[in-house]
Amino acid sequence: MERYPAWTKPACALARGRRRAPCGKRRPDPRRGISDKEVARTMTILIQNASFIVCDADHVLQDQDLLIEGNRIAGIGRFTPQPGWDIIPAHGRAVMPGLINAHTHLYQNFLKGLNDGVPLVDWCAQVLYPAADVIHTDHWQAHDERLGYAWSLAGALEMIQNGTTCCINMDMTMDAVFQAWLDIGFRGIGAVTLVDQWIPECLRREPALMRQEALGYVERWHGMPADSPRIHIMLAPSTPFLASPALLRWTAEQRDRLGLRVQIHVAETRYEVEQIAQTAGTTPLRYLERFGLVDERLTAVHCVHMDEEDLELLRRREVVVVHNPKSNLKLGSGIAPVPRMLELGIPVALANDGAASNDLLDMFEEMRCAALIQKGAAENPGVLSARQVFRMATEYGARACGIPAGVLEAGRLADVVIVNLRRPHLVPVHDIINTLVYCAKGSDVETVIIDGRVVMRGRQLQTMNEDDIIAMAEERGQDLRRRSLHSPLFPGHRHAEE
Repeated sequence: MERYPAWTKPACALARGRRRAPCGKRRPDPRRGISDKEVARTMTILIQNASFIVCDADHVLQDQDLLIEGNRIAGIGRFTPQPGWDIIPAHGRAVMPGLINAHTHLYQNFLKGLNDGVPLVDWCAQVLYPAADVIHTDHWQAHDERLGYAWSLAGALEMIQNGTTCCINMDMTMDAVFQAWLDIGFRGIGAVTLVDQWIPECLRREPALMRQEALGYVERWHGMPADSPRIHIMLAPSTPFLASPALLRWTAEQRDRLGLRVQIHVAETRYEVEQIAQTAGTTPLRYLERFGLVDERLTAVHCVHMDEEDLELLRRREVVVVHNPKSNLKLGSGIAPVPRMLELGIPVALANDGAASNDLLDMFEEMRCAALIQKGAAENPGVLSARQVFRMATEYGARACGIPAGVLEAGRLADVVIVNLRRPHLVPVHDIINTLVYCAKGSDVETVIIDGRVVMRGRQLQTMNEDDIIAMAEERGQDLRRRSLHSPLFPGHRHAEE
């Protein structure tokens, strides 16, 4: 049996259109017969007569066109349509950068609605570990990646429909996750999870094998497809207390050797802060500094419990923080000091986190939540503005990913979202940024362009069959839950079997 099935090898899978499922099993193919030539084809797109073009949080144009050539924005102004161009009328619409979900766990799309009233550590034991046991059994023992393909498609579909064009996905990594992104037309950063302590041993790879597999993902997927990359790889030691000193040193070494970025959960809970204080005598961030991991290549996720010395270290090292307000609220983890971070000049991106602790992948809702909780917590309505939050969801998200996106200007990646403003909850528009942050919903997104390709038009997915994706996700998700109830890691396992 092949260690990695043929369909996961990009060099041959896309070039020759050959797709094989793990273990020789036929996997569902919800695509609508789109050929590889069509996937690779580029065209000129003219978004014409947009009521608003939101270039960034501070620059908005009215009644202008946006021209896309290939996978880049060619210009903004007034253009004469040419034969063969794809013309998208945009009167009554807002054209904006695609939203960027700077941290998520897409496998948790199959765990939605399973947690309420449970803090993070207990939630891991009750919900996460039993599901992970089933997923790893399929992947590691049966070499079956169909679960990963299904959750990756379902998550990408939800994000596309809500105006998200890129995410950083700290997943239960497998090749099928990345193949799903290629098939549906999504842009993603695969943050390859690295864990070698604390969690149950059955959920951990042998350390040498884990490292070998991580480097394999870098080799196969970083910068793919080669002619117009939409997939990149990061290294992701999950948290300071889930990664041994040896693993953290190895991460820093491989980051430097391969030119990669790193993402880590940092100071999410008081439990984590207390654990590191007891074992290392310092804070989680300053512990990571010992290994040379705190620099501009790090995206530090959560950063809820930080003292002033931590914040100064973030500022000095130019770390990008990733704020996950809804997840922090649902798990009762606390509220990150985002206004203070921004005051210090620390770039803060925005993210949904995993769907099991959110439970949506809707960045419009995340923007609204991010602004409102800070205003309430500070008892100051001016502590965090809509413009700051919009920048967190776009420009700073692109910075976290290390990609030239998040702003609409010539030369940037053509990751563009068109929002229909002719909705009762969006009229009249007095300030378009305020309207997008406080009034708009993911369902207002009408058209999504990723890498210069229209992947959703008029809320219709263009690359695959949406009904088939949903049916696949329903079947696989329900099966995962049924099997999780019988995992030896499920609390009350014997009762579930009875």
